[in-house]
Amino acid sequence: MARMFDKSFYDLAFGVDPGGARKDAHFVTATLDEVKRELASDLAQGINLYLLCWYGARLTLDVYQQGELTESIDLHPFITISVEGYPDVTFTGPGEPVGYDFRDDEGDIEDDEDDEDEDFEDEEEDEEDNLADRLFMDDLGDTVKVSVDWDRIPVPSLIGELAGPDDEAVLLTGDRLAEYGYQDFEE
Repeated sequence: MARMFDKSFYDLAFGVDPGGARKDAHFVTATLDEVKRELASDLAQGINLYLLCWYGARLTLDVYQQGELTESIDLHPFITISVEGYPDVTFTGPGEPVGYDFRDDEGDIEDDEDDEDEDFEDEEEDEEDNLADRLFMDDLGDTVKVSVDWDRIPVPSLIGELAGPDDEAVLLTGDRLAEYGYQDFEE
C-alpha cells in the first residue's frame, strides 16, 4: 500500500459516538459514483436508519484535495426516509429528525415496562407501531424507501492526482490511516 499524503479523495464518514451503539465507518474513494453506491448500500440497512434517526449518527462527505481536508458536507439535510404508514422523515442535522418524533417511541417502551398489567397483545401492537424498533429490527422490508437529493449537494470535483485502490489515506478525524474502500474502525 502506498500512503497518499498529497492525493485527492472523498471520505464518506458514518459514525456514532461510543455509548449504546458503536460505528465509525469510512469509505475512501476518488469517485462520487462510488460514494453514491456505498451510501445507498448503507441506507438500505434498517440498523443504519435507526442510528441516523435515534442515535443521531454523524453522516458526512469529507473532501480531501491534495491530502488536505477542504470541506466536510453534512449529508443529513439531503436525506428523506419514507416508510409506508408513517410521515416522511427528513433531517436538519445530526440528531435532528423532522416529521416523526422518535422520543415518543422511547416513551412507549418505558410505559410498557412500567405498566405490569399491560396485556401482551397491546405490548406487541405498540412494538409494531414503534418506528424506532422496526428500524432497529430491520423488519420494514419494501415499505421503506430512502432518497438522497444529490442534485442539491454541493460536492466539489477532486483536483490533482486522485487516490487509487493501492493507496492509504490519513484521515484528519483522529489522524487514522485508512485504506482505499470501506473500513469500520469500531469492528
